[in-house]
This record gives sequence, structure tokens and C-alpha cells, in this order.
Amino acid sequence: MPEGFTGTVGDTTYIHSTYLENLENLSESFILRAEKMRVNNPTKYSHIMMGGWLEKAEGVVFTNWKFGAFNPDNLQTSYGQDYGYSIDPTTLAEIAIDKLKKKIYCRELLYKVKLTTSEIAQINNTIAGQKLIIADSAEQRLIDELVKQGNRIVGAKKGPGSIEAGVSLMQDYELIIEGANLAKELNNYVYLDKGAKLYIDAFNHLIDAIRYNVQYNLSGAYNIDIR
Repeated sequence: MPEGFTGTVGDTTYIHSTYLENLENLSESFILRAEKMRVNNPTKYSHIMMGGWLEKAEGVVFTNWKFGAFNPDNLQTSYGQDYGYSIDPTTLAEIAIDKLKKKIYCRELLYKVKLTTSEIAQINNTIAGQKLIIADSAEQRLIDELVKQGNRIVGAKKGPGSIEAGVSLMQDYELIIEGANLAKELNNYVYLDKGAKLYIDAFNHLIDAIRYNVQYNLSGAYNIDIR
């Protein structure tokens, strides 16, 4: 958890701050208690002192994440997108990958049901412009329609083992995230069978969007300029 950050999801702006930004007004005894907790009980410190999320489902896939400011080192970014409609949301996430520091910055930008193709295209054009979006390739017709409306999209490569491969890539990095729905997914995306590397097909709409992007950028499966 950073000392504090501001983020935006859709029309909502949220501000997260911690006691570290107000040290001059705190008693020495409080600061000493906080430091003792940080050393002796990091999980409790993260939750109580830093405002982190503690409630995680049993057997979660990702434990390697924390809240933080998006892309503080001004890395090159691109996007990931997953599609839904009546029950499952359409999602959009911005991703920046720091290969040297082994960090993946993820920012939730869209999480909404019942969006039409034209509405998705308009949102993508507004948020992503002509930056590349790597998207769910289950409906190529939808991608073709979005491209015709000005979006710069390529479909994610899918196949046997692709989910496991993408998850493994994400587990190999520290995930720095912004977004309440993304945090909820990370706290609830669990193994169906850990030994067989099978995952529940739930709480994964933003995670899938991020996975498509990470596989694109780290697996070497494509040869397309993402600028």
C-alpha cells in the first residue's frame, strides 16, 4: 500500500490516504505502535494502518497484489478488455509492465453490464484513443465491428493451457492495482483444482482483460507495435 494515491474509475474519483501523510500531527506513542505492528504483524498493519483489504476467499489464485498509484514511472501502456452483456460486465483495464522491477500496474477503467457495441466503441475511443487494446477473441464479429468504429483492437490468442500460462505470468510479477471491482475479483478468484491448474469461471472479468494484455506483452506471441 502506498502512502496515498488518487484514482478514477468512470465518473468516480477516490482518494486513499494513510497516517504516513500526517506524521507531524500524530503522537510518538502512536507512531511507535504502528511501527511495531508493521514489523510483528505485516498483515494486520496492511489492513488496520494502511487500509488494505483483508477479506480473501480461501484458495485465492493471486496473493501478489496491493493497492498503489498507477504507473508512477511513466511506462508505456496498453489495454485489456473482456466482453459481457446481461449478467457479466464488459471491462477495460489499462496496464503498464515494468520488466526490470517485475511489477504490473493495472487500472480499472470500465466495469458495466448491458453495453451495446456502439457504446463500447465510444468508451474505448474516449479512454484508449489509438492505443492498443487486447481483447476477448471469443466473438471475432464484435471485434471487427469495434475496429470499424475506430477502436484499435487485436483478439487475444486462446487455446489449451492459455489460461494457466497467463495466470503464471501474472503470478510472477507484483500486481499494483487501482479499482474496487478489480480488488474484489482478486480477493475472490480461486482455484477449482489447484493441482490441475483449473480456475473457477467467476470473478475474472477484469482479471481476464489483464491476462490477455500480459500474455500479449510478455509471451512474445505477437509482433505488433503497441505504441
